[in-house]
Amino acid sequence: MKFDSSSEAHEFVENVFAQVGARNQAVLGRAALLLALGEGVPTEFKPKDAKGVTLNDEQVVGDELHDLVCTALNHRSGRTLDETGYRQEFRRHFEYGCQRLRQMWAETGKDQARFVSALLKLTGGDMGLAGGTTAPVPAMPIVEAEVKLKVLADAPEWSLNGPGTSNGLLVISGQPGTGKSQLALDLLAQLASHGVRFVFFDMKGELEDDPNNPQQRKTRTRFLEQTGARHIRLIQQDLPINPLYRDRNPAVNAQIANEIAALIRAFAQQLGANQQQALSDAYQALPNPDFISLLQELEQNGVSGVPLSIVKRIVDCNLFASAQTAISPEEWLSGSLVIDFKEFGNDSDTKALAVALILNFLIKKLNQQLAVKNDVQPLKMVLFVDEAHLLLPKENKAGLLSSLARQGRSWGFPLWMASQDADKFLTTGTNETNFAELAECGVHFSPQTLSPGDQKLILGGTIQQKLKKAEAALRLHSKLQIGMPRQFWKDEGK
Repeated sequence: MKFDSSSEAHEFVENVFAQVGARNQAVLGRAALLLALGEGVPTEFKPKDAKGVTLNDEQVVGDELHDLVCTALNHRSGRTLDETGYRQEFRRHFEYGCQRLRQMWAETGKDQARFVSALLKLTGGDMGLAGGTTAPVPAMPIVEAEVKLKVLADAPEWSLNGPGTSNGLLVISGQPGTGKSQLALDLLAQLASHGVRFVFFDMKGELEDDPNNPQQRKTRTRFLEQTGARHIRLIQQDLPINPLYRDRNPAVNAQIANEIAALIRAFAQQLGANQQQALSDAYQALPNPDFISLLQELEQNGVSGVPLSIVKRIVDCNLFASAQTAISPEEWLSGSLVIDFKEFGNDSDTKALAVALILNFLIKKLNQQLAVKNDVQPLKMVLFVDEAHLLLPKENKAGLLSSLARQGRSWGFPLWMASQDADKFLTTGTNETNFAELAECGVHFSPQTLSPGDQKLILGGTIQQKLKKAEAALRLHSKLQIGMPRQFWKDEGK
């Protein structure tokens, strides 16, 4: 069976096979194919071109491996492939494997020993070829239908992604006990009923398993069962992702290192410019960056003080996976998640930095535009940040939420935010944004805490009447009305 390789794959194999110690080009090509079969190829991956050379599958795998590779491709595809399907999948796996090897070659500094060592680490476990136990990398499910949500009991539904919508941004504010959290849970439950997944950054432990609160446990159980969300209690559990990454291009990688160092500094005001540079230098030196290796590199470089303590705090809390054990964001986001930060107590800086690292990772890895279909913006997952004021762009905070608020919906990731005080959505500084005005939907349980001037900025008008218990002000597409918001304990997202 013949297939045409891409120009990149051909150039890589031809120029590098001898440098990595391969006997011939076929050996490196075979390693690429088997690596892709072991790891799985993301569904959205497509070879860039077919301008390389014409190859025969027997040149790559040989007669002795042909049946094994055919079986593995059938397993990865989830079906028995015909001749055309076999050719397409063989080429996709070959091209993806060459891309992965090219990335590893750059990350190991084009050093033969380090490259072979890194390859052996990847292939040391069960590659899933014989037993077929390794699942393919799943594509993130996309909801292409219009999603309408009930916000107030007696108000029109809010279309999250239909005609006339622009950003899908939601803001909720309210003092403790006003109903803000129950509205949040109800809206998430409604999302789940439409097949839309979510990541809920639960900063206060709203869904913790509290044995002293039977009603809360009942709500928690019902919510998790109804939405199918996984609950993760940070510090007690880690996240299986690694938010640090690199690029095979040295110039791009230097930029990544600078951005990560700046992000860390944004949530550690005591960090100076020289210390930020020390973080960046240590990051750039790592072939496979993660927080454990970053800590080791800082210590080796003699860096002490704030940079070391920040990274050590993340390592001590066991927040993230290593570069070797981390899974892809697509696999991680295969279902809804509740990430519980209550174990951090009053350590708001580490909470905020952890959320920022996760959001930055998702923005960088998953920022692919989704084309509008029939006036409907497809959805992948809603990102809901509680206690959002911890990340809002004030002073030197990074403008992650500003970027997500304006662009996230076009990537399939609308942003929702909640905070006790509505005026926290009016931010200042480099990334100054009026999130309340920008939001298509805003629900405010405590508008009486706002001055008349702030009411106009946040609500789009002033409220003359006194709100009844559990009532809230809804600003929907710049129109203001009063009513009873949905509550999960009562409405159950139905």
